[in-house]
Amino acid sequence: MLETFLRVFTLVDGAFSKIIEWFLAAVLLGMVGLVFVQVVLRNLFDTGISWADVVGRHMVLWIAFLGAVLATRSRQHLSIDLVSRIVPRHARDVLRFILDIVACAVCAFLAAAAVTLVVEEHAMGSELVYDIPLWSVQLIIPVGFTLMAIEYALGVLLDVLRYFYDGAISKLASERRPA
Repeated sequence: MLETFLRVFTLVDGAFSKIIEWFLAAVLLGMVGLVFVQVVLRNLFDTGISWADVVGRHMVLWIAFLGAVLATRSRQHLSIDLVSRIVPRHARDVLRFILDIVACAVCAFLAAAAVTLVVEEHAMGSELVYDIPLWSVQLIIPVGFTLMAIEYALGVLLDVLRYFYDGAISKLASERRPA
């Protein structure tokens, strides 16, 4: 039963990660293309796309949040490296566990605050460009923070499983969130 769960979890987790990676790549390529066209139009033809700058800024927002989700998933987010060099391994693992719980709570709080932002933006009826509601583009903020909170929560769960069990669970935890 546990092995089946682990196989399904690993499959779903890997597919989810790949979807985010592909979406991130698509947004990045779209942004680079838009900025390239804007630069060419401005420098060669003294014109430009009126909405390119504002759309480009919102694409950067999407790239930042999608990248943060992937970084959180693989523990490649910002950390204080000095502590990991000074503190013994067991104490470092306990500290990381506590910090992951705190980070999960902070991300959940920020997700809730971002939902308020998006709801208020929806009520105001602002548009980004061409009848695209601004709130729909800003959805990445609560979604991104929610996904990061979930990633931290999964990491905490995997750390707990790694502590209590050996074998397949420990291997999965180590592959997904290196110690």
